Amino acid sequence: MNPLLTAFLLVVSFGLLSWSLARRFLPLIVMQPDVRWESPGSRLKDVVKYGLGQFRFLQRFEWFHGVAHILIFWGALVVTINTIHVIGRGFVPDWHLPGFGHGQLGPAYAFAKDLFTMAVMAGCGLAIYNRAFNRPKRMFNNPEAFIILLWIFSMMLMDWLYTASLFLLVPDHPERVTSFLGVAGQQVLASFGLTGADTATARLHLVGFWGHLLLAFAFLNYLPYCKQFHEITALPSIFLRSRKPDGALARQEFEDEDALFGVGKIEEFSWKRGLDMYSCAECGRCQANCPAHHTGKPLSPMALIMKERDHLKEKTPLMWRASVAKLRHRPEQAQALLAQWDGDSLAGGVIDEEAIWSCTTCGHCVANCPMMIEHVDNIVDLRRYLVQVESRFPRELTQFFKGCENLSNPWGLASNTRGDWLADLWVPTPEDNPGFEYLFYVGCAGSFDDRYKKVSRSLIRLMQQANVNFACLGNDEMCCGETARRAGNEYLAQHLINFNLEMFDSIGVRKIVTACPHCFNTFKNEYPQFGKAFSVIHHTELIRDLARKGALQAKRPFGGGSPVVYHDSCYLGRYNALYEVPRDVARFAPGITLVEAERRKQVGFCCGAGGGRMWMEEKTGKRINTERLEQLLATGAKTIATACPYCMIMLDDAMKEKGLEDELRIMDLSQLLLDCTADGTKSGNPIHHLRNHNATEN
Repeated sequence: MNPLLTAFLLVVSFGLLSWSLARRFLPLIVMQPDVRWESPGSRLKDVVKYGLGQFRFLQRFEWFHGVAHILIFWGALVVTINTIHVIGRGFVPDWHLPGFGHGQLGPAYAFAKDLFTMAVMAGCGLAIYNRAFNRPKRMFNNPEAFIILLWIFSMMLMDWLYTASLFLLVPDHPERVTSFLGVAGQQVLASFGLTGADTATARLHLVGFWGHLLLAFAFLNYLPYCKQFHEITALPSIFLRSRKPDGALARQEFEDEDALFGVGKIEEFSWKRGLDMYSCAECGRCQANCPAHHTGKPLSPMALIMKERDHLKEKTPLMWRASVAKLRHRPEQAQALLAQWDGDSLAGGVIDEEAIWSCTTCGHCVANCPMMIEHVDNIVDLRRYLVQVESRFPRELTQFFKGCENLSNPWGLASNTRGDWLADLWVPTPEDNPGFEYLFYVGCAGSFDDRYKKVSRSLIRLMQQANVNFACLGNDEMCCGETARRAGNEYLAQHLINFNLEMFDSIGVRKIVTACPHCFNTFKNEYPQFGKAFSVIHHTELIRDLARKGALQAKRPFGGGSPVVYHDSCYLGRYNALYEVPRDVARFAPGITLVEAERRKQVGFCCGAGGGRMWMEEKTGKRINTERLEQLLATGAKTIATACPYCMIMLDDAMKEKGLEDELRIMDLSQLLLDCTADGTKSGNPIHHLRNHNATEN
C-alpha cells in the first residue's frame, strides 16, 4: 500500500483523538473525588457479566434490540483485530499480529472474522429496522443513530470488498481456505467478469482498503462528540460502578472542612458521575418503566443525564482551565476560574425543579441501565442542594420536615401517642422483656395511619401465635429517617439515625423485624454506614420462616376475594431482591389463586409514594397510584396483596377515588395470613399448601 500515507493518517487520527479525549476527561479532575478501586475482583466480574456479557440487554425489555446490540458489540470486538491488521498492511503487505500467522491462528481468525462481520451487518440491519419501523417508545427518534449504524455497516462492506478483491489478486492466499465471506465476495466480483489481472480489481482493492481505514479513523474521532462515546467509557464505567448495597444512598459528610451540602454545580458531582454522563447510550431503558415519565411528569432519567452531559460539555472550557490549575497545585486559581461561569445554574436551570421532585426513587432506572448509571443518587444530590443550601422544596415538605424534626413522625402527631394503637394488646417493651430476640420496629405508618395500624396488630397476633420473643418500643420509637434522607434533608436524616443507633445500642438490639420495606431497607443497607449493623428481616420473611417451621397453622381457606395479585414494593423487591418470599406467604394461605401483573418483579411498577412523594401533591399528568391500580385490575384480581404501608395507602386511595370499595380488597400479607390461621392451634402441616403449590409449579 502506501506507508507514508498510512503513517500520516495514523498520526493525525490518534493525535486528534488524544486531543478530544483530553478535552473530555481533563474536566473530570476538577470534579469531586470518589474512591472506586476497592474489590477489584468483583469489579472485573461485573465487567465480564455486564460489559462483555451484555447481561442487561437480554434480561428485560425488547429483546429484539438487545440482540442487535449484542451482535454489533461482539462483532466490533472481533473485527477490530482485522482493522489492526489492515493498518499494519499499509506498511508491510500481509502483516498480522503475533500468533495470527497463516500456520497459527490466522485461518481460524479469518473464519471468525467473517462470521462476526456478518453479525455486525445483521445487527445494524436489525437496529435500523427496529428504529425505523418498530421504534420502542423509550427511544428518541435521533437521526444520529441511523448515521452511526450506516457508518458501521459501511465499514464492514469496505472490509468485505478489500478481502474479496484480495482473493482475486492472490488466488492462493492462505486465508481463502476459511474466509467463506471473502470467497463469496470473490465469486460476486468474478460474476461481473473481473479477474486478478484487471486494473479495476486493483482499484476496488484500494477502495476497500482505504475506505475501511478512513471510515474507521473518522469514526474513532467522532466518538468523543456523539452518543457512541460509551464505546470508550462503558467498560471503565462498569468497572467503577458503586459497590454499596442497591438500596443505599451515599453518606454525606458534614464534618469535613470542604463538605458540600448537595450538588448545585456540575463540578460538585463526583468525577464518576461525569463519567456516567459520558457513558449514557441514550437507549431509554431507564425511562421505559419510570413511573414519573410513564405518567406524564417532566422527569426522564435519560434526559436528565443527557442535559447534565450537555451542560458539562458547555462548561468544559472553564473546567479544562480549572483542572490544569488544580494539576499545578493552584486550587485558588481553579476556584476563581469556575466562579466565572455566568450561564444556567444546574438545579432549577439545566434540570427543572419539578423533574427533580418527580422522582419516586423506585430504582428502576438504576436496575435496568446497561451502563450502571446511578440516577437516583444523582437526583438525591440535587435535592440535597435545594433543601440544605437553597431551602427550595415543595411546600408540602415543610410540614413533613417539621413533623420529623419536632415529633419524630411525618404525620405531625404527638410523639407520646405513638404507641396508643397497642394499648389493648399485651406487647412487651424492652424494659418488660430485656431478653427479647426481635425488636418489632413498627414504623411511622404502622403507628399513626389507621389503615396500617391494623397491619401492625395482625403481625403482632401472628408473632404471638408463633411464640416469637419480641418487644416494641411504643412511644419511645422514632422515625428511621428514610424519607427525610430521600427528600434531600440529609442533616435531619442523620440526626434521626444517630438517635436510633444510640437507643438501639442502649437496649441491646440485635435483630429487627419491620413491616415497612422503607424502614427495612434503611436499617439493613444504610445504618451500617454509621457504624452499626443489625440482622434485619422483613415481616414476610419472618412469616414464611415461621410457617415452614410449623409455628403458624393454615386452618381455613382465605375468606377474601380470589384471585389475588401481589404488588411488588420497589424497596422490598428491586432494592433487596425479595420477590418470591411475599409470594410464598400468599401461597401458604389455602383457597388462594395467585395471579401476576404484566409489570412485576424486576420491572414492577411503583405505587408513587417513594422518595417523599407520598407527602407531595401530584399535580402533573396521571396519578401514579391510579396507573398502578389499573395495571393490577387488568389481572382480574379481587384482592390486591401488599407488603408495604406506602403501597397499601396509595393503592387504597386510588381504589376509593375510583369507587371500587365494594368490588376490591387491599390487604397486607400479614392480614391475609391471619385470616387463614387459628389462634393457639399447633396441629396440622402449616406448609402443606405451599409445598403442594411449589411441587405443582416445578
